[in-house]
Amino acid sequence: MIITNCSAQKFNKIIYKAHTRGTAIEIRVEENTIKYQKNGKELVFKLSEEEVSKLERLVKKINLNEIEALKSPTNRRHSDGALIASFIIEIGKKEYSSSTFDAGNPPIELKKLEDLLYSFIKINE
Repeated sequence: MIITNCSAQKFNKIIYKAHTRGTAIEIRVEENTIKYQKNGKELVFKLSEEEVSKLERLVKKINLNEIEALKSPTNRRHSDGALIASFIIEIGKKEYSSSTFDAGNPPIELKKLEDLLYSFIKINE
């Protein structure tokens, strides 16, 4: 029997979504491109090899088989106090979806990934 570790493979894509009434954000990473959409407006940036490597290292540290069971440290999203956020990480032919969490305050296992994605977005809001 061969056991494969999903974290040993490179990701195909990472999707971060955050929404609430009136606001919808999506950050999508595929290959060396990151797309940022907010309320229908889209910005596209190229990622360097170093930036892609940073993402790959962070994804490898996440136990993707348990990502949907991670607990959010806060529940402000239940009363529109925060955007409802989640991740989808695709490796090979399998998608791993996280539980929902307050945007900006994800489970500790996902905090560095959320922060890194936003650091790649070069906008002035």
